[in-house]
Amino acid sequence: MNTDKNIMVVLAGNPNSGKSTIFNSLTGSNQPVGNYPGITVEKKESLKKYKGYNINFIDLPGTYSLSAYSGDEVVTRDFLLKKKPDVVVYVIDSANMERNLYLFTQIVELDIPIIMVLNMVDILKSHGKTVDRKVMSDILGVPVFATVAIKGIRIVDILDCIVSIFENGEFKNQIRVKVDYGEDIKGEAEKLEKLISKDSVLSKFPKSRLAIKFLDNDPLALKLVCKAGNGTEILEQIEKSRNHIKEHFGRKAEIEIAGRRYAFANAVVKMVVKKTGHKKIDMTEIIDSFTLNRYLGIPIFVAVMYIIFKFTFTFSEPAVKLFDLFFRWFGGVVAGIIPYGPVQSLIVDGIIGGVGGLLGFFPLVLFMFFAIAFFEDSGYMARATFVMDKIMNRFGLHGKSFLPLMLSTNGCAVPGILATRTLDSKRDRIITMFLVSFMICGAKLPIFALIIGAFFAAKYQVAIMFFMYFLSIVIALGTAKLLSATILLRVESAHFIIELPPYHLPTVKGLFLKMWERSWLYMRKAGTVVVLISILIWAVFTYPKAPLNENLTEVEKSAAIQLRYSIAGRVGKILEPLFKPIGMDGSRAVALIAGFAAKEVILSTLSAIYSIGEVNSGDTRTLREKIATDDDWSPLKGIAFLIFCLIYTPCVVSVVVFFKETGSSYKWLALLVIGNTVFAWIVSFIVFQLGTLLNIGV
Repeated sequence: MNTDKNIMVVLAGNPNSGKSTIFNSLTGSNQPVGNYPGITVEKKESLKKYKGYNINFIDLPGTYSLSAYSGDEVVTRDFLLKKKPDVVVYVIDSANMERNLYLFTQIVELDIPIIMVLNMVDILKSHGKTVDRKVMSDILGVPVFATVAIKGIRIVDILDCIVSIFENGEFKNQIRVKVDYGEDIKGEAEKLEKLISKDSVLSKFPKSRLAIKFLDNDPLALKLVCKAGNGTEILEQIEKSRNHIKEHFGRKAEIEIAGRRYAFANAVVKMVVKKTGHKKIDMTEIIDSFTLNRYLGIPIFVAVMYIIFKFTFTFSEPAVKLFDLFFRWFGGVVAGIIPYGPVQSLIVDGIIGGVGGLLGFFPLVLFMFFAIAFFEDSGYMARATFVMDKIMNRFGLHGKSFLPLMLSTNGCAVPGILATRTLDSKRDRIITMFLVSFMICGAKLPIFALIIGAFFAAKYQVAIMFFMYFLSIVIALGTAKLLSATILLRVESAHFIIELPPYHLPTVKGLFLKMWERSWLYMRKAGTVVVLISILIWAVFTYPKAPLNENLTEVEKSAAIQLRYSIAGRVGKILEPLFKPIGMDGSRAVALIAGFAAKEVILSTLSAIYSIGEVNSGDTRTLREKIATDDDWSPLKGIAFLIFCLIYTPCVVSVVVFFKETGSSYKWLALLVIGNTVFAWIVSFIVFQLGTLLNIGV
């Protein structure tokens, strides 16, 4: 028995094969699971203690091959090659077995023990088919399990098999049936293998696999040749071999190799998949006849987004009011306990006022994430991406860019930026990263809800919010068209291929897990970043104190005087001439600057501004009510403020991630931070000045 108690297990498979769901079932983790491709962008890890072993499960990004053309393929391939895991759990979507086996033909060449998991066997059964696991195991030489991961079936058996392979080497040395590339390709591969064996660098890799990758024209494999002592000789042989294969088969070597792999996968499927004769009505096809219809697809997408907003605003409003009442009551209780002075002001105005102003909208975020999670897990969001593809292509965008934009809308710009790694070309990644900053993320959502709620009647709020989301898409598409037309990014976009998963009813547990997982990021910011910045905001609005010889008899007047004398007030006064043309005073300018740290801070800053001098004033109005009755605000100024929030520079964390993902390019960084802010000012200026001229919302 192996005395090493640590086992490294990698989960690999195609996008949307259910890999992340099985990862959660095996480990008990709550990794986000979405019924559309691209949900896992970076590898995820979780430790599971089982039968005395520490099993480190690693969920690699879903990918269709190991050709390493996109970021997710690079992460998966590099990990498998460099880390050499003890076991690979290869997850297959049973309803799409032939395509899923293509990646298996590449992983099996790495000579790593494999456990195959046939997921979603219930869907295969609904198609009137079944799979013979024993025959499949005999053919491939690997253990095969059938499961419905979402229901947790056979998970214990998989864990037992992992331990058995690690302890006994079971299946490790068993001869597996691999792809037969034919005598011509084999002969050319053997010539390359001989040259690989002579080099100390290349001989460390599996020779047969590396030779095939050379013939396959794999870019990362070819980079290794540059490090080889006999690199020139190898490159010459690669060229000769590829030309020989092209002359013999009449097509490029990589096309012939891919064809052999698919032929192998097709042969396996024919041997193991049997028809039962009990095919159910395919509801996915029926629903798709409407959702993917060339005329109905866009209207249905618009209707779905409107339903999400309607659900969010309608059901969250009572909870938002309840949260607001709680924080006002809590602030009053604390004010009654702590004597009047700087400490009371810090805790009540700074911390409770700032954080409470943010958390008061937490129910809104919860309901929004729940609604979006429902459409993700049902399978509709993949269709939305497909429907949007043609529109996005007209603006120089790749249809797959819609996925990072949706991730940003669902939660935060950071995962949206990271999700661009699933795009194959650098051009598409850079453009999409720019567009992510225009989405209304979870941090911006409460700001929009606050201003819209302050100036528009309840019956118009959903429509206005829907319009703002629509505006964000229009701005994003316009920016994409502009960027794609520049000399630096004027190249053809790659073709769009996406998996369309079957529809199914989401589980209640899955919906609540995803809702809480995303909302927890919002809560965590409130407990860390926002608390610290709220204290800083309180300090710059409270100090220095107004002179005692001022008339401080009226609380409202004292608040105005204190604001004028404070650090923030003085900074705002300097900035006010710049922001006045777009309908904002100095205090709002300070709030927007603070929002660079985190967009949530805009809300807590506004809360701090309106809480100055409030503790003993008897003013029980909500922040929304105070803004609505402030003469310095108007519906037009509110819309101009929201447009600026929508467009200007994203938060500092997003900027750092953007900088890293663009290869530490200061050129793109400057365009994002300075360009977006200037653009925000111009659009806000046009809206405010035009509205003033036409006397709309003033």
